[in-house]
Amino acid sequence: MMSNPMSAKSAGRWARVALMALTLGLAPVVAAGPALADASLLRIGQYGVTQSVQLGLNKSIIVDLPAEVGEVIVSQPQIAAAIMRDKRRAILQGVASGDTNILFLDAAGRQIATLDVSVMNDASSLSATLARVIPGSHIKVDSFGERIVLSGTAKSSEDVTNALAIAAQFAGNTENVASIITVDGSQQVMLKVTVAEVSREVVKQLGIDLSVDVSLSNLATSLLSAPALGGASNVVANSSAGANFSAGGVSIDATLKALERRGAMRTLAEPTLTALSGQEAEFLAGGQFPVPVGIDNGVISFEFKEFGVNLKFTPTVRSNGIISMQLETHVSEPTTEGGFNAGDITIPATKDRTAKTSVEMPSGTTLAIAGLIEDKVRQQYNELPGIGNVPILGALFRSRDFIRSQTELMILVTPYLAAPGNRPALPTDNLQFAGDAESVFLGHMERLYGVGDQAGQGQYNGTVGFLLD
Repeated sequence: MMSNPMSAKSAGRWARVALMALTLGLAPVVAAGPALADASLLRIGQYGVTQSVQLGLNKSIIVDLPAEVGEVIVSQPQIAAAIMRDKRRAILQGVASGDTNILFLDAAGRQIATLDVSVMNDASSLSATLARVIPGSHIKVDSFGERIVLSGTAKSSEDVTNALAIAAQFAGNTENVASIITVDGSQQVMLKVTVAEVSREVVKQLGIDLSVDVSLSNLATSLLSAPALGGASNVVANSSAGANFSAGGVSIDATLKALERRGAMRTLAEPTLTALSGQEAEFLAGGQFPVPVGIDNGVISFEFKEFGVNLKFTPTVRSNGIISMQLETHVSEPTTEGGFNAGDITIPATKDRTAKTSVEMPSGTTLAIAGLIEDKVRQQYNELPGIGNVPILGALFRSRDFIRSQTELMILVTPYLAAPGNRPALPTDNLQFAGDAESVFLGHMERLYGVGDQAGQGQYNGTVGFLLD
């Protein structure tokens, strides 16, 4: 096969040029080489090389040069540093995230090499740290200079928050961290709260209003005894019986006021609320009542105060399935106890029961966050000094006001991890109003269900169906 004579001549000419360049201590300029992100040693064999180098933050790389270095120039020493071990070997260190270049010159001022250095956050180190401290997550780290992007999946929103906090330490601040992590676990919490309360109250009152008028010749005098009732119970007796007696100049009027009252009340509320992990949810079942706050030119201004069952909670789902909750529940109702009258206006008080707590518990576990058994007895006597202490006769000049109240309160909370499912049964699903015949002859307001031809199979013990008393 014949060779090209022109090619042979060209090759020989370039060989002679290269030999002359080596004799004079020169080398041809070489274009920029590939980036060496993971290399621990970089060898530069020719003069005039321009090389791109990627360094991890707080990492180092060794650079071997083809000639003895007389001067080193670092354009941004706060980003990278160059330390000469000897005249032909340098150690580059990444100090801070950013870009810079380093020039190596010989004793004659000629350029030996130029390194374009890019110092980046160590994505591999951050990925290993996240995998170690957040088990079960699959978080990928991408680094762009001093910026970090997190992607992948985590088991809970708490893990995402922790990953952002760790990445911010690598990047310097939170502004350099972006997250597109998705949560693959259940992130909705349904909280069921049961408020059960039974209250009993007994009030007893007994008092005598006595009026005696004496008129003898030119002497006229009177005695009035009207002891106050309602001091302990805040209840005024409205049942009374009277008697009077007159003989000569003496007139006696007596009024007996007595009251006996018993009351019982049961409160049962079961609010259910669902919220996203980390978000607050609030629920109110009740109403508002007006409270006078001022008067201007005979016009009374009012403010409305809420009462009822109020629930507020903030759930956080942990990666291990435990639910952490900030929970606050408030039960209030208007009451005459503690209220007062202002002219013709009666201003009621409110009876409040509040519980506020922070708990961690598995899904489906019930916790009693508030239990109260309260037994209060109050008694008050009003009497005329001296004569009120006389046995038997003193009862005419004395009144008694007695009240005893008992309250049993229990607040239960049960959190559930919300998941898709069937619609629960509603109280209105089986509601049917009774017909005319059933209402007139049987006195039923609603039609019974669960009996008759539509009854399910099996044996039933006790009352079956639903009846509103």
